[in-house]
Amino acid sequence: MSTIIILGLVVVVAIFIIVTSITGRGAQKKEQEKRKKVVREEIKFWLNSNRNLKNVIVQYDTVYARKGAEYKYRDVFDVIVSIYEAKTNLFREKIALEIEGITTKQDKKTYTTKWIVNKQLDTEETEKRVAIAEKKIKLSKAERKALKIEEKARLKKLKIDEKNLNAQQREKSLELKKSNYIDKSVKSDGDKWVPRK
Repeated sequence: MSTIIILGLVVVVAIFIIVTSITGRGAQKKEQEKRKKVVREEIKFWLNSNRNLKNVIVQYDTVYARKGAEYKYRDVFDVIVSIYEAKTNLFREKIALEIEGITTKQDKKTYTTKWIVNKQLDTEETEKRVAIAEKKIKLSKAERKALKIEEKARLKKLKIDEKNLNAQQREKSLELKKSNYIDKSVKSDGDKWVPRK
């Protein structure tokens, strides 16, 4: 009797796990398609504003999420897209873009992600970097070592630039404090703040 109950519970739990995994995959697929559509529209808007390309079809070739220390808390993607004419469906060009997703909290449980096209990248270099990261291209030990040294030098340069920028901002804020400058637009307002009782 007790074995039948235990067996029934195991079957119910197994069915529950299978159903939730299937529905979870479907929801994940829908979310991914929605995200791709939003990013595609953002790419079209960027092409229209920066390169004056209107009425084009954007097709994804490669989407690669960047990894590393500086991308730990950022969603940065290398996206390689093919651009086609909308009416004639002729291939126009292939470009690589750096796209960043900025996530903000909307409610307690809902988050919204705004996608921004940061810049256009060199297509060949991006394809090579993605192929190396996905291990489609085998590198020798010397090449891997050179790549690591180059990456460390780039990170070091980024840190130095950031340090210099912070120092400049500190100097500006000290100058403002010393000059006791009061912004006229704030003062001309004339509204006084009265605390509530």
